[in-house]
Amino acid sequence: MSDPNFYQHEENQFRNWAAGEPNNEFGIEICGKMVKDGFWNDVPCSQTLNAVCFNVSGTTPGFYYTSSKMTWTQAQSYCRKHHTDLASVRHMSDNQVIKNLITEQVWIGLYRDSWKWVDGRNSSYRYWNTGEPNNQKWKEECAAANFGNAGKWEDWSCGGNKAFICYSAPRSQQVIKLKLVFSSSLAWDNSAVLKDLLKKLKQKLKDDGVKGDINLSWRKHLDGKVFQKQRKKDEL
Repeated sequence: MSDPNFYQHEENQFRNWAAGEPNNEFGIEICGKMVKDGFWNDVPCSQTLNAVCFNVSGTTPGFYYTSSKMTWTQAQSYCRKHHTDLASVRHMSDNQVIKNLITEQVWIGLYRDSWKWVDGRNSSYRYWNTGEPNNQKWKEECAAANFGNAGKWEDWSCGGNKAFICYSAPRSQQVIKLKLVFSSSLAWDNSAVLKDLLKKLKQKLKDDGVKGDINLSWRKHLDGKVFQKQRKKDEL
């Protein structure tokens, strides 16, 4: 479980590995299971096992055994739909509660994941195809979506040539009406003056904490001018 408020000091570091584990055999064992003696092994996520889910209320979890065999990803989806998540084990007391529930090996919520999004976002969502990632010959370190198989993911060598998908952040546009006071000697519709004003406005937005790509432009009136001079009351 990724919520840091669920864990007390260093509870997210608790491990109860069996002797010689984790060994990441063949480079494909990235999901964690608990065997009936309460110790943990790392195994391929494509194995089908029962699972233990949990519900969280404050810092107190309730653990629930599931009797349907699923892959780790399927078990995670099931637990998130019907409970909070796959079981996180914070200490030996949690470990003992789960051990008392099971009579065979089960999935728990621990997984090793060196996969990261290029924009640095932290997301636990995965859509791997069955048997993936398999890191064949220890050279498959990039991911591709196989749209011939519902878009499920496969790991591939980063040196291969494939089609690709780009994305851009959604843009927002806002029109703001400004009322400015100019010096009488200033040519307020001069292109250089208008350009300098945009530059200063952009810097002001950045100073105020506006992030991202800021593009400013002037909207012209029907007469082609940016500003309309407002007459003083004594001129009316």
